[in-house]
Amino acid sequence: MSGRIFRWFAIAALALVGACSSSPPTRYYTLSETAPETHPAPQPGAGTVLIYRVTIPGELDRPQLVRHMDVNRLEIAEEDRWAAPLDEMIHRVLSGDLARRLPASPAANAGELSPGGQHSLSVDIREFYGDANCNVTLRAAWTPKEARATAGATARATAHTTPPETPHPDPPQAATEDIRVSAIGACPDSLPATMSVALGQLSDRIIAGVSRSTGASNR
Repeated sequence: MSGRIFRWFAIAALALVGACSSSPPTRYYTLSETAPETHPAPQPGAGTVLIYRVTIPGELDRPQLVRHMDVNRLEIAEEDRWAAPLDEMIHRVLSGDLARRLPASPAANAGELSPGGQHSLSVDIREFYGDANCNVTLRAAWTPKEARATAGATARATAHTTPPETPHPDPPQAATEDIRVSAIGACPDSLPATMSVALGQLSDRIIAGVSRSTGASNR
């Protein structure tokens, strides 16, 4: 009996070694900036756009690429992984895309303040998946907040003046964007590139929305 058990364990160990040696290699992907599809005229009022925070849903906050196969089923690809945390890549790519589209006022990095014309936004990614064919859906909400005064201006106001009381403005409202992009190549390898195109389209909509809101407030 003991000899039979030993042989069984030996066969199982050999099978496990063979399975491990034949496992497909892990592939690593990243998101990339994309140039605008057209070259629109500069957007008046867009100024400098700062993405200070990006949030993603928990099911996307993982190293593996995730596809939405149907309404209640996700596919998590163990061999296809992001090279960095997804929220960090989205933050970097959105900032870069905005800089490409606002060459006179590049999107600032977190912590870099410019005097005037700055729009600070948070971006809440609510859905960002490829489907079974790697067509991508991106649903995101971006919310502005008031630009912060520089430290010098604040100190001068405190030392020399007492600012008048003003009514508190209504809190800024989130703008929701729904974007769909057809796969740009063979699935699943094309998924990161298609997601990058969707982020470029989101940056276009953010710039247009910031310009509209700035124009409306100036009237």
